[in-house]
Amino acid sequence: MKYRIILLILLHIAASAELFPLSRYVMSCRSELIQASADSAIAQVSVREKSGRNDGYMVELYLKSVGLRKGNPYCAAGQYWCFYSACQDLGFELSEIPIKRTGSTVFMFNHAMKNGRKTFPFPKINDLIFWKKPKVWRGHVERIIEVMKAGWIRTVGFNTSSGRKGSQDDGEGVYIRKRNYKHFIGRMVVRGFVGFTPVNS
Repeated sequence: MKYRIILLILLHIAASAELFPLSRYVMSCRSELIQASADSAIAQVSVREKSGRNDGYMVELYLKSVGLRKGNPYCAAGQYWCFYSACQDLGFELSEIPIKRTGSTVFMFNHAMKNGRKTFPFPKINDLIFWKKPKVWRGHVERIIEVMKAGWIRTVGFNTSSGRKGSQDDGEGVYIRKRNYKHFIGRMVVRGFVGFTPVNS
């Protein structure tokens, strides 16, 4: 009976993974904006929520950048804010931001699918990696800052935990995480990557 349950779980995992064949889409972005947004992401590491309820000064700025109030999930909002903040620092129009202004990881990835160019599904530095829970309108996104061997990557994740404890996709702050894009986080599987093709000013 025990082995039968294990087999059923493995079959469920395999079936779930097939729902999201790995894909990668690239979008054009000014080279200065790619680097400055990456710097913004790194600079946010160590930001923590005020009360553990998706609140606090910086968290609320992330949410405000996509038109949301405190209390909402902010993993996608945080990634958008990095581009938003970089545009302000560089004096660029917000129309230069390649990703969709949204707090939804699903909308953000769908926008890249529609407007980006499909490429070989292998992650690169500065890509956004997207996870999604099968059959549920819920996901997670982080920015890749290092690509290692055997599927391992290092990321900057908003609304996550340190990894030692707490939720992997609904944590209390901004952390550098070590992930493997071949593995689940919680019940979510990797949906794909969104990368950026540098364009000179």
